[in-house]
Amino acid sequence: MTLEHEGQTMANSDILIIGTGYFAEIMIGDLAATARGPVRVTIGGRNRERMTWLAQAGNARAAIFGTTATFDTLAVDQSSAETVGEAIAAAAPRVLVQSASLQSPWKVDRLDSAWSKLVAEAGFGMTIAFHALLPSRSARAVKASGADIAFVNTCYPDGVNQVLAASGLPITCGVGNIGIFSSIIEALVPPERRASVRVLGHHQHLVQWRKPGTERTGAPVRSWIGGEEVEDVDGWTRHVQLPYRDLNAISGAAAVPVLLALAGHGEIRAHVPGPAGLPGGYPVRVDRGRVALDLPDGMTEAEAVAWNRGFEAADGVSVSGDGRVVYSEAAQHALSAYSPDLAAGFHVSEVEAAAAALGELRARLGG
Repeated sequence: MTLEHEGQTMANSDILIIGTGYFAEIMIGDLAATARGPVRVTIGGRNRERMTWLAQAGNARAAIFGTTATFDTLAVDQSSAETVGEAIAAAAPRVLVQSASLQSPWKVDRLDSAWSKLVAEAGFGMTIAFHALLPSRSARAVKASGADIAFVNTCYPDGVNQVLAASGLPITCGVGNIGIFSSIIEALVPPERRASVRVLGHHQHLVQWRKPGTERTGAPVRSWIGGEEVEDVDGWTRHVQLPYRDLNAISGAAAVPVLLALAGHGEIRAHVPGPAGLPGGYPVRVDRGRVALDLPDGMTEAEAVAWNRGFEAADGVSVSGDGRVVYSEAAQHALSAYSPDLAAGFHVSEVEAAAAALGELRARLGG
């Protein structure tokens, strides 16, 4: 099937982005500006007016920067895996990017409701069912398609990608999150040494980097330059305080080289959260639909994973080896005041029911 592109016939897509929020907007704008070769991007969602504008803006930016990126739109119904499968069949993408979630992180960052106060007390991870619902439908659709599609999830990937992997669903990696830390650190390094930077970091570090540097708690991110670990990375980055929603100016941009590499535009080194469903974020190599760990010399995958798991209690959630989503002690205590059933967590096969139950609580609390 072909897609209509401003009166022309557009071939099947290299990248299908489902979602039209701010994160998607940054990705679209930077894909248009930085693509080194032809790349066809389809923007999928429900808001026709918003999709149309993003496609027009993407095509205009490509013209401004002289790239050969092209953008079009496709109505996508995410009410089931089957309806997402229809979109996949229509777009036939090499890369599918899930960028729509049932919980905006920006709506819980400000303590202006009982719901946002509960999330602050329990940890952001207590919202994992909201973030996992739409990605799980998309991942099921990718699996059912039988096609070789790289699936990239932007929705709380440090946690959600574990849910997908434990469910036996395809997940290539996430984007953003650790890409913020790595790019900020790389910017502090002379250009000729940036390719040698390796960083380990977790979603919980976003929580800490939103605070003034002197108020951060817990272990900092870890960073290596040319094989040598930075001893005082916290002191080196203490001047950085991430803003509110505008941190996507870095986070969304960090996704773009990864998406282009996955679509076949050349191998790169990068940093991504949740590669193959691992917890937290890692340095990786990306090329043609594949992501492989690129850890510092002397560090094993088991050591890197164990280090990242050490931040899950602060984030409020973990995924056990038998596929149960387990809330931290603080999250269980906060949730039990409203629902002992919610506090007990859920199995990864119960994402739909867990999201529905959490939605009822959010409605009660006015989130």
